[in-house]
Amino acid sequence: MLSVTKLYRLLNNYLDKLIIPEPQCVLCTSVSQEAICRDCYHALVKLPLKSRCPRCLWALPPKEIACSNCKEHQFQFERIIASYSYAFPLDRVLQQLKYHEKIEYTTALSQLFWSAIAPHLTKLPDAIIPVPLHHKKHKIRGFNQVHELLREFHQLNPQAPLLNITRHKETQPQATLNRLQRANNLANAFEITADLRGKHIALVDDVVTTGTTVNELAKLCKQQGAAQVDVWCLMRALE
Repeated sequence: MLSVTKLYRLLNNYLDKLIIPEPQCVLCTSVSQEAICRDCYHALVKLPLKSRCPRCLWALPPKEIACSNCKEHQFQFERIIASYSYAFPLDRVLQQLKYHEKIEYTTALSQLFWSAIAPHLTKLPDAIIPVPLHHKKHKIRGFNQVHELLREFHQLNPQAPLLNITRHKETQPQATLNRLQRANNLANAFEITADLRGKHIALVDDVVTTGTTVNELAKLCKQQGAAQVDVWCLMRALE
């Protein structure tokens, strides 16, 4: 028969688990001290980098060196840095954060973002520009997911300067539009007034699909004198 002391201890342990649940993996919900457990981490769809354009990460046909995607869009940025494909299950986690206010997923996503960017950096850029939301969307959502992605980065690199810019125009999702519509959709959408002469800029977004949004921002950075513009993103959508 259990003693009163042991029963009391068991009851306390049970109540502790109800009040303070054990940390779980955001993908499989198994008990894990990390936001994403080791098994799920290794199961994430890594972006295949072989035979891809070093600038836009588009697939290059065999024996082709020049990228037709870069030529067609006249990209103004120097490179896209990403490690993950826009694919299940990571795409679902990001969607839960953006559209269902699962702010608890921030830790996992920001850690993955930093792990994707860090191996490619030899030094920090002169300024980091998160892709802004229109103020109406920001008010509805309550946060900009790009700022949340940068959380781990900023904890480890608090000296990195963040430059917030203005988004004047509420635009349609770029992926739903053709090339001409995408260009018109983003015309005069952003404003950058800072002096960027000679600076190395990193544009940060959660996902790059067509590349039109970050390219529009890269153009503005170059107009303000930026010497180099890189794009950092968590996921790159594959064609």
